[in-house]
Amino acid sequence: MTAPTPELLATAPVVLDEATVKSLDLQPADMETVETLRATLAALPPTDLQGFGRDASLRTTQFSSQLLDQVRNKDLDEAGAKLGEVVRIARTLNLSNFAGRSRLPVIGPLIDRLRDVRGELAQKFSTTNQQIDQLMRDLSRQQDDLGKRVRDFDRMHDIVVEERHQLGLHVAAGKLRLGELEAERARLDGADEATARARRGELEMAIRLLEKRVSDLQLMRHAAEQTLPMIRLIQANSMQLIEKFTSVRDITVPAWKRSFAIQLSLDEQKSAVQLATAIDDATNELMRRNADLLRENSVATARANQRGVIDIETLQHVHEQLIQTVEDVRQIHREGAEKRRQAEQDLARMRDDVQRRLAAPAA
Repeated sequence: MTAPTPELLATAPVVLDEATVKSLDLQPADMETVETLRATLAALPPTDLQGFGRDASLRTTQFSSQLLDQVRNKDLDEAGAKLGEVVRIARTLNLSNFAGRSRLPVIGPLIDRLRDVRGELAQKFSTTNQQIDQLMRDLSRQQDDLGKRVRDFDRMHDIVVEERHQLGLHVAAGKLRLGELEAERARLDGADEATARARRGELEMAIRLLEKRVSDLQLMRHAAEQTLPMIRLIQANSMQLIEKFTSVRDITVPAWKRSFAIQLSLDEQKSAVQLATAIDDATNELMRRNADLLRENSVATARANQRGVIDIETLQHVHEQLIQTVEDVRQIHREGAEKRRQAEQDLARMRDDVQRRLAAPAA
């Protein structure tokens, strides 16, 4: 671009109004830095104008990238999932469903249950306690990471505050330079010389570029202002989570363990009461059964003792069978004698018939 002549540069000095200085949170001590930054805009190359203030947000960008990489590289579960796992494990501890194992009759299973339930419940409680302790150690590490993140965001807050300040300095310097360029352009509006027209064209392009850059810097500064409360909110949330983790570790989990221990003792007492009741019931049942058996045995013994060697019914049956046997034998003898007499008669008749037929003459 064409370098300005001394005559063209002879413009009145431009100063920032009080409202602009106040809106940018600038102090009198900052004006020297503003003047230094404005001096860097003395030349009008477009690349210089477009890159003005680029370094102001460089530290924030670098630190944000480091923080994101640090968060992404962590291989820890979410804190909410950890707490949910603690609750799930606590709910799985059921101290009232343990069955006894024994082959002893009557009260043997209950005795074994009372003997074994203490070890079984203690083992179950110990396993659950170990799982909860491990999860709480994971939560403690998560809590430490959150504390470190709070400190990291403190650093980010300071960096963003410095960024906002630097952006404000660049905006002020840009506005000063814009005022100078606009004043110079206004002074050249009525000039028709070739040098003046060329200079005016350079000024108009520089003003457009610088106005756009100053506007972008103002937007960046406003974004930085919005970032500051966001950082504090994130820190507040992290601190609340840290406080919650501390309460869970120091209050909730010990209360659970106390409840588990109480429930363990109550369940043992319940088992003992059930065993005592079962023993009493078994004792009563045995006494009733023994009394019933004594009565049955005594009555049977008395009846057996009072019974004769041979029942009269048996003798009567033998008598009847004996009489019937004698009568049957006699009847058989009578029938046999009658049959023999009849056979003799039949034989005599057949003999006579044979002799008569043999004696008859032949025809």
